[in-house]
Amino acid sequence: MAKLVFADAHGHSNPVIGMGASRIAERFRRAGGWFMALVALSPRHYGLDRHDLEGYRRVYDLHVSECRAAREAGLRVSCLAGMHPADVDFLINKARMKPLEVLDLGRRIVDLAAEYCRKGLLDGVGEVGRQHYATKPSHVVVAQRIMEYAMLRAREEGFILHLHLENDGAFTPRDVADLAARLGVPRNLVFLHHARPGVLEYGVELGLPSTAPGLEPVLRTAFARAGDRFMVESDHIDDPGRPGTVVYPWEMASNQTRLLEQGVVDEDSLHRVNVDNIVRYYGVEPP
Repeated sequence: MAKLVFADAHGHSNPVIGMGASRIAERFRRAGGWFMALVALSPRHYGLDRHDLEGYRRVYDLHVSECRAAREAGLRVSCLAGMHPADVDFLINKARMKPLEVLDLGRRIVDLAAEYCRKGLLDGVGEVGRQHYATKPSHVVVAQRIMEYAMLRAREEGFILHLHLENDGAFTPRDVADLAARLGVPRNLVFLHHARPGVLEYGVELGLPSTAPGLEPVLRTAFARAGDRFMVESDHIDDPGRPGTVVYPWEMASNQTRLLEQGVVDEDSLHRVNVDNIVRYYGVEPP
């Protein structure tokens, strides 16, 4: 059997309270990892108490350093940063900002990310999107408007975009595909992050790059419903207070190996999921 290699299509690192990108990358490499899409967290995750544009700039600079560390540890990396939809609720509820103020800030945060993309410091914007939990309708509207603005910037600049969304069956990917069509955004730039089965298969049918959590029962169903047309993510947030959330990258690799041993998936399909699809959608050189 040829040596298997694995890609993490969406994960996080936190050098302030967690392992940091260098240690994560080293351990993932030992498990066969070759690629990681590394996505920035929100300022509060790093202990930053600035919730303005400068706070996000500090996050972006820290995150660019983390992406560099992961590359130096031997991984190919796609580096993304944005404004998580949960930040909308935080800024309104905790920082006492008004919805219009948050919308304006969100657009400027996206513009900042686009600037970093133009400079070659970032490869894309993420996460942006909609809350997947109950919140005030106005908060969802603000998050939606920020997502739409990010999609417009992606169309202009050609960068990839990771969307954090609800998992609501065929509706979620259909809504994204329709929105991308209305805004003139190529579908291959719009990634459905954390797309579980029930959403995943509709996303790939519509030509949206889609990433499924690397949990064994999720992957078992994902391979059955979506074949090898998706990618796998850890969504690991590198927080010792929430270990393994969602799954460690090296455990994500072990879960796929276990499914191979059980005959759920074959080597060719694992190669397409972990190499071919990554090369196609992230534009990186294969291992």
